[in-house]
Amino acid sequence: MHYMRQKEYAKLFKELILEDLQLEEEVELDDHAKIAIQQLDEYFDREYFYQNQKKNKRKLFAWISIAAAASIICAISVLWYTRGGQESGGIGIADNRSTLITSNGKEIKLDGTSNVELLRENGTVILQDSLGDIHVKVLDSQPNLKPQIIYQTIRTAKGRQSRIYLTDGSAVVLNSDSQLKFPLFYAEGQREVELQGEGFFDIVTNKHKPFIVKTHDQRIKVYGTKFNVNNYENEQITKTTLFHGKVSVQNLIGSSPQKEYILKPGEQIVLDKKSKALKQDKTENEEQVLGWKNGVFVYDNATLKEIMKDFSRWYNIDVDLETLPALTFSGTIPRNYELDKALSVIARTANIKINRTGTTLKFEK
Repeated sequence: MHYMRQKEYAKLFKELILEDLQLEEEVELDDHAKIAIQQLDEYFDREYFYQNQKKNKRKLFAWISIAAAASIICAISVLWYTRGGQESGGIGIADNRSTLITSNGKEIKLDGTSNVELLRENGTVILQDSLGDIHVKVLDSQPNLKPQIIYQTIRTAKGRQSRIYLTDGSAVVLNSDSQLKFPLFYAEGQREVELQGEGFFDIVTNKHKPFIVKTHDQRIKVYGTKFNVNNYENEQITKTTLFHGKVSVQNLIGSSPQKEYILKPGEQIVLDKKSKALKQDKTENEEQVLGWKNGVFVYDNATLKEIMKDFSRWYNIDVDLETLPALTFSGTIPRNYELDKALSVIARTANIKINRTGTTLKFEK
């Protein structure tokens, strides 16, 4: 799993997975394996769920993934690469395909599986490969062509993620219910994109052409690096977390000019939109920050309200916030779980009842 998350090995793993999917023979567990998995399920259910229900700080245990670790890893890998960058176990969403919005407002739905040309314009082409990744490429130079700064937008649906490779080789992974506005050609002297929602950036170094990420409330200047930005409109805070390289973060809310904060690897900037205060500190839990990108929900003493905001974006549901009990949780849930399965983990851990009517959830203690 460590190597699968690294860009330089992603292509190899994708090829191996596709090769394996083409095998005619189906792999089945023998009776000994089935018995072992059942025994492990019962052990974790007995030893952990029952004991942790008695504690104030609830613990979530993805007990099925522990019991059948190898099987789950394979399942997550196949889901990731054959469903256009992870698709949630939804509850009947009418159309949860991501969208390419062209500069003239045309919307092109992305099926996440076809190797297809999406757009050809002004000497560039936007392609979707068979794994759902988006590639923006500059075609061979044309003598009479004058490059123009034309912006396109990728918008991910709820329950979807997208990976976009820009013309300079930089890669952006978009979380569910997010969008990235990017140019076919960069302006002279800089590379600039706009983000709404959450994205992980792996930027190619270019000292002469810095990379700029603009959000509603921040301007992030990049010097060749890997970092994550969480900037959902319905969240009170914006988080920018640096994993490698160097970035500067400038607050765009309030009076100007604003101070630039330089981040080092392992640090993050937290902006409170209401108070307009910026706080620079060490990253407490990197696994939690990147859980969405790695196919899991990761929580460290998170409130039920925070968890339900994630579920709302991923499973496209509504939550009756007035019925939420004041509970906190720590643990991990795979994002490829069906909604009912994910909710059952929470309900059993906290010993609460969750009622679902259509797409609306209500909670009972």
